[in-house]
Amino acid sequence: MFNFQKISFDNALHFCLVGLFFATPISSSAKSIFLISSVIIIILNPVTRDILNSLVRQKYFISIVLLVLFAGLAAFWSPASMPEKLLVLEKWSKLLYLPILVAGLYNLKTRSSAVNAFLVAMFLTCLLSIYMHLTGKWQVGKITADSVFRNHIMTGIMMAFATYLSGIMFLQAKNYQRLYFLVLTALFSYQILFINQSRTGYAIYFLLMSLLVVQKLKFRDAILGLMSLCLIFGASLFFSATLASRVGLVYQEIANYNKDKNSPIGYRIQFHQFAENLMQRHPIIGNGTGSFTYLFKNENPVPAWTSDPTHSGKLLEPHSQYWFVAAELGGIGILLFGIFYFELLFRFWRLGNMAPVAISLFLVLIAGNFTDSLLFYSGSGYFFLMFFALFLSEKVLEPREIKSFLPIRLPQIMIISSLRGTKQPREQR
Repeated sequence: MFNFQKISFDNALHFCLVGLFFATPISSSAKSIFLISSVIIIILNPVTRDILNSLVRQKYFISIVLLVLFAGLAAFWSPASMPEKLLVLEKWSKLLYLPILVAGLYNLKTRSSAVNAFLVAMFLTCLLSIYMHLTGKWQVGKITADSVFRNHIMTGIMMAFATYLSGIMFLQAKNYQRLYFLVLTALFSYQILFINQSRTGYAIYFLLMSLLVVQKLKFRDAILGLMSLCLIFGASLFFSATLASRVGLVYQEIANYNKDKNSPIGYRIQFHQFAENLMQRHPIIGNGTGSFTYLFKNENPVPAWTSDPTHSGKLLEPHSQYWFVAAELGGIGILLFGIFYFELLFRFWRLGNMAPVAISLFLVLIAGNFTDSLLFYSGSGYFFLMFFALFLSEKVLEPREIKSFLPIRLPQIMIISSLRGTKQPREQR
């Protein structure tokens, strides 16, 4: 007899997770709906619930729990108001979704569909961006050609990663599919180099493209590929007024910092300096959860930022995940955050086919967190968590093996290839 309950759970979970990957680049509201629906189904589904029970014993999840618990503990010595504390705790708590999404993405078909859904969403974003750029239409308020659905920084990061994924699929595809992924790679690259104004996006794009060349090509071909990337960058600087002006602005802002500190880079430097000052006050335990926003508002270290009406006089974080952790959670927080990083890297390193892709996106997170708090905000935070979950789901415990799980000794882990189909968990047959 058919298990209609299982079929219903599987179909509903597949729909919600694919919808989550599609909605994340284009709609915060839709993303939240699909995320909550996915979590509910994962918890109710006996198969994914059994997988989840094993995942909560993994060291990377334990490191997340310790980090979130310490953030909760740090709220007791924070001078911030209760709403400010709860806001930051909510930001940290999103990390707890990671093992839940890993359990939900154990199915190879769901993972493949999720990646395709993300690429479709980025393709739609890219087409709208190019249309708005060429025609000047539909640009109202914050909706511009370089930030159609998300801000230009998040759009740049996601577009760069979409280019990287399309490039990988182009190298692995056959026949007409190669043309399809080549077109995607070209369109995404055009959006980054000629439309997007995110300097973070530029850096991430060339980081990922360099990694793609090194990972997929032989040594001699990789050298030629890296040289070609340099030529593409040089040509883009010549032909793209947007890229040339944004890159040139970096030099100007750094050179004129002593004369004008109130530039995008100047603001970041001042935010980092204030966060460093806060850490020096309480180097071990930090100033407490939510303290950065509170102390920035009360001490007003950057008057030009506070007086600017577009910012409402507030600053939630110092535009650096590392300085944010250091200021609020001190040395203990930095240590726990470093353990979280190490455990993720260790798990990614032990993956199969997805290891290079996982490590590449992990390097993006490491680099991006120097100038932005990528795990703090909802859009960027869930983007990284979703794909990290997709990568980690390549290795899951079979539901029947979970019953014999012992924390001291892990049983055999079944590798589910996300690029080439292998056997599925027994309940799935």
